[in-house]
Amino acid sequence: MAGRPRLPIGTFGEIKANQVGQGRFRAYTRFRDWDGRTRQVTASGSSRSVAKTALKVELAGRMRVGDAGDSLRADSPFSVLAEAWLEDLQLDVDRSDGTKEVYERELRSLVLPFFEHFTVREVTVGRVERYLRAQRAQSYARAKHSRTILSMVMALAVRREVIPRNPVKETSRLKKPKHTPKAITPEQITAIRTAAREWRTGDDVKGPRPDGQVRDLIEVMLGTATRIGETLALRKCDVDMTADPPRVHVSGTIVVRKGAGVLRQSHPKTDESNRLVAIPAFAAEVIRRRLALIAGEDGEHLLFFTKKGTPLAPHNARRTFRDILKDAGLEGMEITPHAFRRTGATLLANEVGIETAADVLGHTSTSTTKEHYAEPDRSVNPITATVLQRLAPRS
Repeated sequence: MAGRPRLPIGTFGEIKANQVGQGRFRAYTRFRDWDGRTRQVTASGSSRSVAKTALKVELAGRMRVGDAGDSLRADSPFSVLAEAWLEDLQLDVDRSDGTKEVYERELRSLVLPFFEHFTVREVTVGRVERYLRAQRAQSYARAKHSRTILSMVMALAVRREVIPRNPVKETSRLKKPKHTPKAITPEQITAIRTAAREWRTGDDVKGPRPDGQVRDLIEVMLGTATRIGETLALRKCDVDMTADPPRVHVSGTIVVRKGAGVLRQSHPKTDESNRLVAIPAFAAEVIRRRLALIAGEDGEHLLFFTKKGTPLAPHNARRTFRDILKDAGLEGMEITPHAFRRTGATLLANEVGIETAADVLGHTSTSTTKEHYAEPDRSVNPITATVLQRLAPRS
């Protein structure tokens, strides 16, 4: 004989009620809990209807027990899934706080505006395809970020067995536009250096004079091929001017955290980014000048700092750099502080090889250096003509 059908998890059976005393009633039913076990749930009241109502309230509460993933259904609003993913993201110890903030910002700005009125089951391959095409029409980067975030959100629904497969993975591959890394030319570097040295130094300048930090920042970035956050995070204890040649230890980066402001993070972008970099004489000269300014400070003091001794914000340095570019006549040429890193990568790759360039930049593989940083060497090697001459016709 077949037994009683098993209840689906999170559901209950028929609600019944009995009188248990003068003017007291008890309602009861079976509820299959989140651990898979079926339990009897009861509630009391002054009448059968009151007791049943109280039991329904109790059951509603039980159906919300557990984490957000347990209460997710295919017909749950996508926004509920998104919030569950954000909660899950906060528990990920392998991602930095900065990455989590970026993911949350991109979820709310790129993904939710399109899908917030859909249920989880309504996020179909076709809808995702149309969404990504609309994002791609604006930019490849926008579409790529949108696809990454949406795929991670829908992957949570798969892991919680809300849906059988991730619809994002079934969409068309995003074709990346061809991009060639571009280094700054020697003439542009000269113009930037001149503009940085003369920025806001004229007789007609009102307000406080510049302290030269962005001027020095440019030289150190050129001499180390570091990211702007890594350069701003250099401390007194991170430089060794007694070595031959002098060197810096890239061991952190400057970040901006929601609710915490600008601070030094005790590790750079990746594990490979934690590295020692030998520096040329021109950058060493600038670092010695900055060390002289903090001679009486402890080893944790930053080389670049505000009047209060706090870290300089990268966005403030970039704003000053844009003004310097304008004075140099290079406005609108898509030159950013990161271009110094590409310039260093290009020079190193051409002179000492792509492997060394990748090591200096702190890349995991040479493919990143080659694809995003080192401008291809278009020069002609004359030795090839000598070698190919061996194929000349014999007289």
